[in-house]
This record gives sequence, structure tokens and C-alpha cells, in this order.
Amino acid sequence: MSIMAQTAMAQDLELPQPSPWGQVSQKFGLAQATVTYSRPSMKGRKIFGNLVPFGEIWRTGANKATELKFEGTVIINNQKIEAGAYSLLTIPGATEWTIIINKNTELWGASDYKQEDDVIRFMVKPTVSPSTESFTIGFSNVKDNMVTIDLSWETSKVSFNVTNEFVDQGKKNIEEAIASTENTMGLYNDAAEFYLDNNLDVKLALEWSKKSVAQKERFWNLYTLARANAANGMYKEAVALGTKSHTMAEEAKNTGFAQTVAASIEEWKKK
Repeated sequence: MSIMAQTAMAQDLELPQPSPWGQVSQKFGLAQATVTYSRPSMKGRKIFGNLVPFGEIWRTGANKATELKFEGTVIINNQKIEAGAYSLLTIPGATEWTIIINKNTELWGASDYKQEDDVIRFMVKPTVSPSTESFTIGFSNVKDNMVTIDLSWETSKVSFNVTNEFVDQGKKNIEEAIASTENTMGLYNDAAEFYLDNNLDVKLALEWSKKSVAQKERFWNLYTLARANAANGMYKEAVALGTKSHTMAEEAKNTGFAQTVAASIEEWKKK
């Protein structure tokens, strides 16, 4: 076999990687976070304070430095981070870790790391967790406007929160949608729900929910209209609309929705 043929075969050879590539993504608010990283395993080794020394920059994984990409502006440790891709680096310690988000996404290891490229760095305290064989980055505590990013390996876990202040962007999206598209009962209903859920202009929510129901009555937009009436202090009207919504939801065999409406009716009757 020629050297050229041997080289071609070697290039085509696929074998298991010791630190396989992984990716996780999470939507929250009007933003999304995606982490792309390589996942080394313990393999019987002592990790923190040994394989990964304390007090030194760590690529936070293996191979290329871990990439943290945001779609939408987010806030980390009270600092605004613009949409884009960043390297996620850390400095592990026995009692504190430094979390670093850096502009350079082409780092392999930390040899070319420059602190002047940091977007933010802050301290977090590690906690003791059940043993994790493979380095793992995941999302937890997912809420309307935030998510927690967790880094776990060996028996150490560090976490930090990422928030997305979505209300202003949501209001802008609603304004643009209503101005530029044929307004449907779904659009008006969604707009009203957003304003009610986020304690915004309840009179505008009432106006939109009325427009939705005027196009066609459904159990879901009747419930939104009932909520809007209640938010404007019109509880008698809210109960009447809620009762109609509840009946229609039961007829549609949507038991869960009917239960939600029934609970709201009971609250409105107390007002």
C-alpha cells in the first residue's frame, strides 16, 4: 500500500474521543443560551487541585475553550452582556471560583488568553455535589426571565444566573406585530396575556382581549378577557366571562384549563 493511500485511510479513521464534544441550549425570556464544549472524564484521577490546578486559568472543559453563545441581550452578575459568542473560562479554587466570559472564542487551552479581552469576571462559591464522572454543563432553575448555568465535575459544582429583561422587547414586538400584520384573535389574545402576566397597562390589555373575542369566542380568549376585566376591577363581569370560558373548556374536554379558570372564578367572587 502506498504512503498516500495509508495517509488517506488515517485521515478517514474515526475513533471514540477521550473528551467528546457536547452542546446544550436553553431558551428563557426572549433570549437563548447555548454552550458548546468538550467533556473530559475523571477516569480515576483526582481533578480539582490536581489535574485542574487551583488558582490557574482553565479552559473549562477540554480541547477548544468552552463557547457560551447568547441570542439576545442578557445580564450576568448585574452586568449587561450583548448577544454574541464568548469563551467561558474559569479559575477554580478550593473555596472560590472565578467565572470569566471572554471575547476570544478561538482559545485552545489558556496560553493565548488575555485578561483585557474579558467581558466580565466574578466570583462564585463551589458546592459539594454527588460525584460526576464526566464534566457537565447544564441548565437549571429555568424561569420566565432567567436560567442558572451549572458546571459539575468530580464532587464540585459551581453555578451562576443569567437573566433576560424581556418586558421592553416584548412590548416592542407586540407594537410591531400589530402595526405590520393582519391582526388576528390569537395576536390580540397573546398581547393581552403578556400585558396581564407582566403587570403592564391593564386598560390596553382589556382593549386587546375585547378585540380578540369580537373576532371569535374561544375558551382561552374568553378567559383572557375575564382576567382583563378583573385586572380593571370589574369582578362581576370577570366571573360571568370566566363561567362561560369554563363551560366551553369542559365541552372541549380541556380539563386542566377548566380547573385553572375555576380557581380564578373563586378568587374573583371574593373581591
